[in-house]
Order: sequence, then structure tokens, then C-alpha cells
Amino acid sequence: MTNKLLGNGFQLIRIPDLVEKHDPNGRWIEIIINDGRNRVGLISAPPGTPPDPHIHPANNEWWFVFGGKTQWQIGQYEPLKAEYGDVVVAPAGYSHDIRTTGDKYSLRVVVMHPNSNHNIRGIAPSRYIPVEYDLPNPNLIHTKFESIKKDFDENANDSQVVVKDNRNITTYVQTQNNHKESFEPQMFDHWIVVFEGEYTISDKNGNDMNIIQGDIVVIEANTAYSITTTSKSRSIRLVNTSP
Repeated sequence: MTNKLLGNGFQLIRIPDLVEKHDPNGRWIEIIINDGRNRVGLISAPPGTPPDPHIHPANNEWWFVFGGKTQWQIGQYEPLKAEYGDVVVAPAGYSHDIRTTGDKYSLRVVVMHPNSNHNIRGIAPSRYIPVEYDLPNPNLIHTKFESIKKDFDENANDSQVVVKDNRNITTYVQTQNNHKESFEPQMFDHWIVVFEGEYTISDKNGNDMNIIQGDIVVIEANTAYSITTTSKSRSIRLVNTSP
């Protein structure tokens, strides 16, 4: 892999490399993106991590799952279990509590407001209502990655917006082998999460960087680039941009 792009408008975050730095049995968070729109952290939580229900009254908070078994309880919705590639959203004012349910640590990425904190404690609901899966996106409480894959035509290019608020537009994007997209410079940083497949990112000078499942790439403001799908079958990425 060539890394000439790094430091020239691009940042590469390799999730497996970050995990290796930490105690696999420990509880930790590492901030990986802080771009003014969001503070984004990789969280590892071992089994038995104490619950921490809390509320963000003015801002949405959302997550995507990278590994392990995790249970979310959002507002008055029934507890839900999320898996790799899923997106979970806690709307502003909704209490949320997240717990590892498997026998190994769970891994998730949180996308929060830059000034977010846990100062307002959540209260357990007196009753639960079912999580609604038959409503259209964006901003469902729980979007299942496997459902997105089933909804996409496996042999076509496709996309689905899953989070849309005053800070973010976040979209699952599916592309086929050799599909190339070119992007003009944007006013704000944006980032890509590879959930499935492989890509090559190229800058305007012809420098390339290969990215694979488990990679996050931050493209800094005012950076032109192209991205080409290089896996033999479809590739799927999550793209986060400013509204």
C-alpha cells in the first residue's frame, strides 16, 4: 500500500491497529476525529462494563458497530441488539444505555457533538415500545447493515441515507468493481468508513492509497480526490458529509 496521500489532505485510521494499542480486556475510548462538526471516538467495552444511561438534550448521538455483541436501550424503545455495520441513533433528548452482551469486548464508534458530555443522567422507562423497522430512513433508531445489503441490488451501484441532521448526512454507498467516482473540493472535512470490500483513493497528482474493510479515511476540506472500487464483488462504505 502506498501512503503518499497521508498528510496531504488525507488521514488514514486503521481500526485493527488502534485496537492493538490497548488492553483487549480494558474499557477505553480513543478520539479519532475532531473536525468541528463532530467528535468521533472508538469505544471498546468488555463484558460487565457498568451501565451509563444519560441524555443529550440538544443534539443527536449515533454509533456504528465494528465488532462484538452490544445491546442498546434508546428512550422508551425495547432493548435492541446491534451487529457489525449497523447504525444506531439516539435522537436529542432520548436517554440511552449501551451494554456489551457477549463474552468478549464489543467495539463501536460514537459520533457526538463536540461539546457532548454525560452530565444529565437517564431514567429507566416505565414501559417499552417496539423498535420500528418498517419506517423509511433516515434517522431510524436502528438500521441493520444486513437489511441494507438485502435491499440493495447486489449487482448495481446504490445508496441509502441513514443519518441526516444539522451536523451530518451519512450514507451507505454500494459500488461495483472498477466503478470510479471523482469529487471536487468540499468546504468541510468528510470521512469514509469501509464496511465491505476494497477501494483505491487517488489525489489530483495521481498518488494512490488502498483502503480495506476496517479502515476510516478523513478527507480534509478543499481536497479533490477520486475513489475506485477494486474488490471483485461489491464494496460498501459509509460516507459522512456536512449538510
